[in-house]
Amino acid sequence: MKGSSNRVLRRTVFFTLALLATSGFFALLPQQETAFADAGVTTHWTSVLPPVIAILVALFYRSLIAALTTAFLTGSVLAFGFTLRTLPTAVDEFVIGNLQARFNIYIFGFLFVLVGLIHVINRNGGIQGAIRQIERLVRGPRSAKVSVGLAGLAVFFDDYSNTVVVGSTMRSLSDRWKISREKLAYLVDSTTAPVAGLAVISTWIAFEVSLFQGVTEQLGLEIGGYDLFLTILPLRFYCLATLAFVFLTSAMNRDFGPMLRAERRAATTGELVAPGSRPLVSSYPAINLENHPPAHWLHAVLPLAVVILGAFGGIIFYGYLLLRESGSPFSVFSPTDLRRSFGAVSAAYETGGVMMVLFLAAVAGSLVAIVLSIARRLLTWKEALGCYVKTLRFLGMAIFILVMAWSMKSICGDALHTDLYLLSVVGDQIPAGLVPLVTFLLAAGMSFALGTSWGTMGILIPILLPFAHAVGTAEGAGTSIFILTAAAILDGAIFGDHCSPISDTTVLSSLSTGCDHLDHVNTQLVYALTSMLGAASLGYLAAGFGAGGAVFYLGFPVAAVLLLVLVGRNPLRSA
Repeated sequence: MKGSSNRVLRRTVFFTLALLATSGFFALLPQQETAFADAGVTTHWTSVLPPVIAILVALFYRSLIAALTTAFLTGSVLAFGFTLRTLPTAVDEFVIGNLQARFNIYIFGFLFVLVGLIHVINRNGGIQGAIRQIERLVRGPRSAKVSVGLAGLAVFFDDYSNTVVVGSTMRSLSDRWKISREKLAYLVDSTTAPVAGLAVISTWIAFEVSLFQGVTEQLGLEIGGYDLFLTILPLRFYCLATLAFVFLTSAMNRDFGPMLRAERRAATTGELVAPGSRPLVSSYPAINLENHPPAHWLHAVLPLAVVILGAFGGIIFYGYLLLRESGSPFSVFSPTDLRRSFGAVSAAYETGGVMMVLFLAAVAGSLVAIVLSIARRLLTWKEALGCYVKTLRFLGMAIFILVMAWSMKSICGDALHTDLYLLSVVGDQIPAGLVPLVTFLLAAGMSFALGTSWGTMGILIPILLPFAHAVGTAEGAGTSIFILTAAAILDGAIFGDHCSPISDTTVLSSLSTGCDHLDHVNTQLVYALTSMLGAASLGYLAAGFGAGGAVFYLGFPVAAVLLLVLVGRNPLRSA
């Protein structure tokens, strides 16, 4: 009892010191009048307190509920003052307001239906059948990890689908080869946003291209939004570094830092989750196939294929309807029109847009799974529908975190204007060669604090791209600084989406893999920072001063391999 009290006291002391140090740091940072300032908004250093408190409470007290609740209360007081009306007003503005958005409602529906689908194809033996097929190619932990990464590349068109489908279906395979849940969550999370951000047709690119198009038209540039996206693909250093690091650590079977400890624990003791950890969902129950036909991969692959193809085809069809309604021509054989259809669906946020299509695709896949299970006498109607009822208790914690994460975005973005404060700290008087690097770091910090990549892109693209164009033109750097800055914004935004504890895809990665959320964040952050450092130094810094992408493409693989050889260890070998 005394030892427990001492631990709480130590945590409280260190938390208080860390909070005071962080607050003092931001309070002493000078703010500058910039070309980006909004004349009607006054920014203050206290706007960073909600995300700072959320991160510190999560780190020191290891309670995500306490972290997000404390941050929510802090943001509410900063936004509305300390009165009896503060909490009701905050709940109405930040919680109920977000819950009323159709897009968010469809996210809940998509999660419920898709997780229920995964339970069905787990109960009918489909997952086991698919795993048996994959196992023919898997010869050990290395190839199992590589297989998870390749599965992540396959579901390229949307990060939500990628996270839930890959994480849920590959869990049995990773468990069989004693891969820690932390490692599985890292593999899944690292092939979601980076892949969706790089794919030439995805829900992400539609959003990004629409923002680029507005800026290029504003600046009178000949290059269009999609052309700009294609131009910056080779300069997406963080996404490329993250994917490279995923496959290097997997193929070499070497880890370091917290991930090494997690992998060593799983490999040597068989404990897939750390003692005392609290995964967002429990492990799937063992499947008894004695009274059923042999497990077959088709029972899993067919429903999931309906989800994936249905989502892809549904987005195109819905985009076609939206374009036809606006009077725009459309041809399914035109790549340009296909991209325009994705853009139209992404823009239809108020009607649910992409998430509505994904929800309907998940419903279609679920119907196929249920009918297939019943037709082949694998499950009864009662057993199949029971899989969806059980889903509710699995999603409770995840729904709370998502709601609080959305509230944090509203608090920091709409109420406290954390983004404008961070911009005022950076200022607008920096050398042209440093603009891409500073932009990348600013976007990474903002997205990590806010937990949103799309929000960060929406804020920074209209602000920083015109600035970068002006600086590049004034200093004779041509369009290179402009192009690098465009890539830096997208990459920095993805860094936060990839590893922020309040990012929805980070939460979904923990959910789908059955990993403790804080364990996932703690183990992944070291690897994400490694990729970030390589992208910043070998990528945006070097390219900003004229080296192009050659330094990154030659230097990062060599540096990563050397790091894994010199610092990394095989989990099966002693320290």
